[in-house]
Amino acid sequence: MAIQIYAVGGGGFTHADNASSDNGRPDNRLNGDPLLEDRLLDLTGAAQSTHIGYIGHASADNPQRIANFHKRFYDCAETRHLPISADASEATAFFQNLDIVYIGGGETATMLAHWQRSGITALLMDAIRQGVVMAGVSAGAICWFSDLLLGNSSDGYELHPGLGLLAGSACPHYSNEAPRKNAYHHHIADGSLSSGIAIDDGVAVWIVDGVVKSVDIARDDGSNAYVISQVAEGVNIRPLKAGHDIGFANIGFSGLS
Repeated sequence: MAIQIYAVGGGGFTHADNASSDNGRPDNRLNGDPLLEDRLLDLTGAAQSTHIGYIGHASADNPQRIANFHKRFYDCAETRHLPISADASEATAFFQNLDIVYIGGGETATMLAHWQRSGITALLMDAIRQGVVMAGVSAGAICWFSDLLLGNSSDGYELHPGLGLLAGSACPHYSNEAPRKNAYHHHIADGSLSSGIAIDDGVAVWIVDGVVKSVDIARDDGSNAYVISQVAEGVNIRPLKAGHDIGFANIGFSGLS
């Protein structure tokens, strides 16, 4: 089975407004970045209804984001949500017969710590080995990488290990949050953070077996994704293209496809 990650830099349905369509029903297609979610659904190749599950632990199960998830996909997929309070048996049942897991944004370190304590990390890794597409925004996009730069309560940034599936680092909200962008450049330039990829809001990177297959852009404001690497003068910045080899940090995932 191919190992698939669909990493969204920011935006999307979790941050959409509660707009209504002409028939009065909530319609997040009027907001967010629906092109990215439509593209995600296409990746599964499901012959029948797609089964997609949402994990919102990084936002402590923010109820509005959970509601937005169900509203966004109610007419095109079977949806389910993994509560942060779920026990081991409930978490195991959640992953059964899923095509996609979508991980919301928020506090990355808190999310990773909860997953480790509750056994969800192992369940995620088992699911991805079985071909479940792992999608996510912000925290849910970068958690798969080895090295992370996370905001902290003092309005600064600190280094933190990720799940260590994909090699290198990743930065969400790249062109949308100047302090984060500057901190990411600084830590790569001084060698404290490994080179990696940076993703703007409204942009998703599809990664298959450690290789970028596409960069999907939902906005016409110049948003993109980039490769950020250390050079003698600081950092080199270039657009991320299909074919870029990110690679696996965990050798146990090499050659599984």
